[in-house]
This record gives sequence, structure tokens and C-alpha cells, in this order.
Amino acid sequence: MCGILCGSLLLCGTVFAQEPASSAAAAAAGSAASRTAVSIDGSVGGHIPATVPSQPLLPDAEHGAPGQPQSAKPTSSAQAPVGASQVNLAASEAQAVDALASKRSGEFAARQAKLDRRAAESDYAYQVAQHECYSHFFVDHCLGNARDKMRAERARIRVEQLALNEEQRALHAQQRDANARLRLVQDAANAPQQEATARANQAAYDDKQRQHAIDAASRAASAPAAEASHLTDYNSKQAQYQQKLDQAQRNAAADAQQRKENVRKYKEKQQSATEHQQTVRDRQAKAAAAAAASAASAAAAAKTASGAAAK
Repeated sequence: MCGILCGSLLLCGTVFAQEPASSAAAAAAGSAASRTAVSIDGSVGGHIPATVPSQPLLPDAEHGAPGQPQSAKPTSSAQAPVGASQVNLAASEAQAVDALASKRSGEFAARQAKLDRRAAESDYAYQVAQHECYSHFFVDHCLGNARDKMRAERARIRVEQLALNEEQRALHAQQRDANARLRLVQDAANAPQQEATARANQAAYDDKQRQHAIDAASRAASAPAAEASHLTDYNSKQAQYQQKLDQAQRNAAADAQQRKENVRKYKEKQQSATEHQQTVRDRQAKAAAAAAASAASAAAAAKTASGAAAK
């Protein structure tokens, strides 16, 4: 009995001695996280990538909080005009930042995959430790140790994840600011040409408006004469139409009279033709009768002559 109790006390002392070590490891991880420095160009813990031209970091309130890139400001009309060299410099800076972002995208993806793999391995190890703890005598204490170990690993992963996120945000901010500066410089360089174009467009618009007003006044002044001219043309066209209509009516009457005359002449011709045919038939009948009488006379004479010869 005493041996069992003494053994338990010794085991508990060993376990309690391990807990401060776990707490010390977590505190060390937290202090390491607080000491992790993230620069604007994406360097963390001594890893220094290729640098690109950038605006200086200004700590005053006018340019933003410390550690943030200087925001590009619009160029006022009082400033000197922007030359091609400044546009080329801003374009080179934007291209360099874009190239750096494209180059580091693969690195960010690899680091994120590594953190995800570590998180999955930590969860799997915690589950295995939980399963093994149920075979120990002090189950709760074993589960607590496994949980503390898992939390410490998650804290370290969280620190690295925050550092990675901060690097990505810083690089994106640098890329955004470089592109914004390029747009502002291009706008400032194109401002004189845009102003000249705007003035030319405004002058052309004003000229068109003045010409429109002149045309409107001219149309208003010439409206009575134009209306009188239109009325004269209308009356002339109506008179011509009436003349054509009267002529058409006269032509129709003359055509009707001519048709009547033609009908009368046709009837007269038909009557004359009928009379002529009747006259021809009468002459033919008379000729036939005369020929028949002559033939009868000739036959009688021949008969008489033949009788006389017979005697």
C-alpha cells in the first residue's frame, strides 16, 4: 500500500515537473512570434529577397503609419509637368514589383503548402496521442500533455502563418502602390494634352452652339417668306391640277362624242353593206332568170329546127 502510494507520488512529481517545460516552450514560441520582423519587401527572419525601388517609409501622420509604404498623391496643377523619364521610372518600378510578385507567388504557395501539411500532421499526431493515452494509468494527464503539445505546435504554425500572410499583404500593398503611382504619373504626364483636347472640344462645341443659334435666327426671320413661297407653290400646283382635271374631262367628253360618231358610222356601213348584198343577190337572181329564159328559148328553137328537118 505504501509502495503504491510512494510510486504514485513520484510519478506525479515527474508529471508536474514536465508541465512547466511545456509552458516554457509555449512562452518561448510567443516571444519568438513577437520578435519576428516582417519587412515591406517580404523578408522574414533573415530571408531577404530581391529588392525593388520603393517610396520611403514615413512615420508621420501625413504619410500614414510606420511600416507602411508612402501613398501616392495626386499631382496638383501648380507642380512641374511630369516628363517621360518620370513615367519610365514609375513604369520600371511597377514592372519590377510585378516581377517580384510573380516570382514570390510560387514561394508563398510552397510555404503555405508546408504549413498546411504541418497542421495536418499535428492534428494526426494529436489524435494518435489521444488514442495511446487511454492505455496509460493517468489518462487525463496524458491527454493534457498531448493537448499542450498540439497547442504549442499550432501556436508555432500560427506565428509562421501570420508572418506569411503579412509578407503577402505587404507585397500586394507594394504592388498596388507602385501601380497607383504609375497611373498618377501617367495622368500627370497626359494632363497637358488632355487639357488642350478638352479646350479644343469646348471651343468646337461653343462654335456649334453659336452656329446653331445663328441658323435658328435665320430660319425664324425667313419663316414668313418661306411660308408665302410654299403657299404660292401650293396654289400653283392646285391650279395646274385643276387644269389637268378640266382637260381630262373635256377629253373624256370628246372621246364619248367620237365613240358615238364611230358607232353611227359603223351602223351606216353595216346598213350599206346589207343593201349592197341584197342588190347583188337581186342582180344574180335576175341574171339567173334571164339565163334560164334564154336557155329555154334556145331549146325550143332547137326542137323546132330538129322537127322541121325531120319532115
